[in-house]
Amino acid sequence: MRITWVLFLSVLILLPGLSDADSGSRKGAMLRSIALPGWGQMHLGHTTRGIMFMSLDALTWAGVGLSYLEGTFNRDDYTWLAISGAGVSVSSMSGDFLDDISDFDSSAEFNDYIYRLARYYYPDDPDAQRAYFDSHARFGSESWDWSSDSARNEFSDRLRDSRQWFRRSMYIAAFAVVNRVVSVIDASLLDEREPGVYTSLSFPEYRDFSSVRFSIGARF
Repeated sequence: MRITWVLFLSVLILLPGLSDADSGSRKGAMLRSIALPGWGQMHLGHTTRGIMFMSLDALTWAGVGLSYLEGTFNRDDYTWLAISGAGVSVSSMSGDFLDDISDFDSSAEFNDYIYRLARYYYPDDPDAQRAYFDSHARFGSESWDWSSDSARNEFSDRLRDSRQWFRRSMYIAAFAVVNRVVSVIDASLLDEREPGVYTSLSFPEYRDFSSVRFSIGARF
């Protein structure tokens, strides 16, 4: 969630400058849009436009939160499955280790695979075989033995789902950054002299009062 912290720190840095920005100025609108998408548009009087950016930002961060929670729930599930079904704690293990216990029924099976790889890579060098095996084999706290194929498959499913949800949370957070950038650019292009809501009154024919035209509109 580095993107979230970067945005949060950016807002804290910009807040002191907002009080110094001129009321209704384009600079103030841009600073406000960096802090909160849509705030700059509302600052210039384009309320509807601002609400659209704010709503999109709220939905985006809601998506980030929900995706992160789903990733956390699935992570808790596969952590419990590893302890109960394979007898190994994976809370501080690397991604490679998680992949290994997902692909092999036991550490003994995995070590046999590593031994065969060592012989394949170094067919005429026993010392190199031994060094390769010692650096890649799993022993001690990294040993495991799945109680059943269904338990291992369930672990693999929860591991895959957790990674997908965390990846989605990052993608959605990246979209929140894009929304912020678009809001800033949009605020910089808005005419600070023209409010979001406008009216006009005209007399096309000076002596004919039936020709009076009144219009009301909104820029968003």
